[in-house]
Amino acid sequence: MAVENQFRDNDNVKDKTRLLSQNEELYTSDCSTESIDLSSRIDEIVDSLDIGLFHYIITLICGLGYSGYSIFYQSIGFVIISACDLDINRNNKGWLSLAYMIGLAIGASIFGRLADVYGRRKILVIALLINLIGMLASAFAYNYLMLVIMFGLVGSTHAAVVAAIHSYLLEFFPRRYRGRAAAVLSSFLIFGNIYGSVIALVILPHSFYSPIGAIYFTNWRLYLLVDSVPSLLSFCALLFLPRSLRFVIAKNDKKGLRDVLNKINQINSCYKTEVDSYQQVIYCKVGHRNLPIEEMSDNIENDKGNTFLQDIRELLQPPWRKRLLLMSLVQLGYYVAEQGLTIWLPTVIAYYVNGQTCWHHHHSGKNNNLSWYTTHSSQNVASDCQSGNNIRTVILNIFLGHLISIPIAILCVLLINRIGRKALYIILASMSGLCILLLLIIDNLQGVLILACIFTSIMTNGWTPLKIWNTELFRTEFRATAQGIIGVNGHLGGALGMIIFAALFYTNCIATYTIFSALGFLSAFLALFLPDTTNLDIG
Repeated sequence: MAVENQFRDNDNVKDKTRLLSQNEELYTSDCSTESIDLSSRIDEIVDSLDIGLFHYIITLICGLGYSGYSIFYQSIGFVIISACDLDINRNNKGWLSLAYMIGLAIGASIFGRLADVYGRRKILVIALLINLIGMLASAFAYNYLMLVIMFGLVGSTHAAVVAAIHSYLLEFFPRRYRGRAAAVLSSFLIFGNIYGSVIALVILPHSFYSPIGAIYFTNWRLYLLVDSVPSLLSFCALLFLPRSLRFVIAKNDKKGLRDVLNKINQINSCYKTEVDSYQQVIYCKVGHRNLPIEEMSDNIENDKGNTFLQDIRELLQPPWRKRLLLMSLVQLGYYVAEQGLTIWLPTVIAYYVNGQTCWHHHHSGKNNNLSWYTTHSSQNVASDCQSGNNIRTVILNIFLGHLISIPIAILCVLLINRIGRKALYIILASMSGLCILLLLIIDNLQGVLILACIFTSIMTNGWTPLKIWNTELFRTEFRATAQGIIGVNGHLGGALGMIIFAALFYTNCIATYTIFSALGFLSAFLALFLPDTTNLDIG
C-alpha cells in the first residue's frame, strides 16, 4: 500500500476524514492514535515508496559531495609535486597527507555521533560549508604550515561526509533499490578520481605566477579551486533537500515525516501539484487500518534520540558488539592496504622506472634517495617540485588506472544485489591482496605498470560493497555513530599505512609488500564472520 496518497480536491479529503470518524469505534487500543509509533514501522513505510525523480536527483547530489573526498585525497600528491612556491622538501612533505588523515580520524569521531543527533542533512551541509572555506583558504595559503593546517581541517569535514552521506542517501530507498543506489554513490569516487586527474592534466603542466599580496597565485592554487566545484554544487543543492526519511521516522517525528514526503512528492511531480501540501492526506499503515497522519495525536512527543553513552551501551550489546568489532578490523585492514599504498603508488612506479627492483634492492646504493624524489618528479634533494612533461607523465599513468575502474564499477552495480555485499567485498579485497603480492613476485617494470592499474581499479571499487554493508549492519538510531567509530579506526589505519610505507619501502620493500598484502587478505577473511545484509530489514 502506498505511503503517500494525494486527493484531487478538498471534498475528497473531507469525505475520507468523515469515513474514518464513522469507523473510529472499530479501532482497538493497538491502533489508537495515541499508540502509534512510527519507529516500529520504518522498513514497512520506506519499502512502500516508489522510485521517482527525487531519488535520481538525491543520488546525483550526494554523489557530487562524495566525489569531493576522492578528488581532494588525490590532490594531496599532486600539490606536493607542483607547489614550487612553498618550502616543501624531503623532511616535511609527509606532513600534508598525515595532517589530512589525522583530520579524518578526528572528524569521524565527532561528526558520526552528531549526524545521529541532529540529522544527516544538517551535518552534511555544515561540513560541506566548512570544507569549501578550507579549500578556499588552502588555495591562498601563505606558507606550507598554513596549507598543512587547512588540509587537516578539510580532512575533518570529509570525515563527516563519509560518515553521513551513505546513511542519508540509503535512508530514502526501499530495500530492493538500496544496493544499486549505494553502488552508484560509491562509483562517484571513480568520477572524482577521473575529474581530478583531468583537471590536473589541464592545469598543472602549465606554470604561471601572478602576484596577489604576499603570495603568488600559481597553477596548483587554481587546481585546488577547480577541485572544489563538485562540493560546491552538492552544498547548494542540499540546502533544498529534505531531512533523512528514516531519521525522522526513527525520531517519531510525524510533522517531519509529512514535510519529507511532501518534498519528495513535489520533486517527483516537478513541483506541479494540484493541491497544497497541507491539504494532502498522508497515510501510515498501522495494524489493519489506515490512519491519516494529520489525525495522529499531537500528545505523542518526538523521540529526541539516545545520548552518546546510551548508543555506546547499545552498540556493546549483541549482535551489534560483534558487528562493530569485526567491521572495525575489516576496515582497518582495508584502509592500511588501500590508503597506505595508493597515495604512494607513484613512488612505487618511479622506483622501477629508475631500474631498481625489490629483490635486488641492496644493490641499488645511493640511488634509493633518487627514486624517492622522482616520485615527486624532482631529483633535487632539497625540492620535490615538478612541472611540464614530467608531471604530465605522472598524471597520465594515474589517469589510466582510473579509466580501468569504470567497467569494474559497472559490474559492481550489476552484481551488488545478485551475489550480495559480503561476497562481492570478499572477492575484491582478496584480489587487492593478490595484486600486492604479485607486485613482489613479478618484480619488474612492465608487471608493476599493469598491476598498478589493476590494483587502483579494484581497490577503488572495493569501497562500493564495503560502504553499503557497513551502513546496513546497524540500526538507524545509531548508524552514523557506529560508522564514525569504525571510521576512526579506518583513518588511523590509513595513517599507519602511510607511515609503514615511508619507514620500510626503501630499507625493505619485500616486508612492505608482504604486510600490505597480508592485511588485504586478513580483511577479506574477517569479513566471512559478518552477516550479509542484502535485501534485509535494516531498521
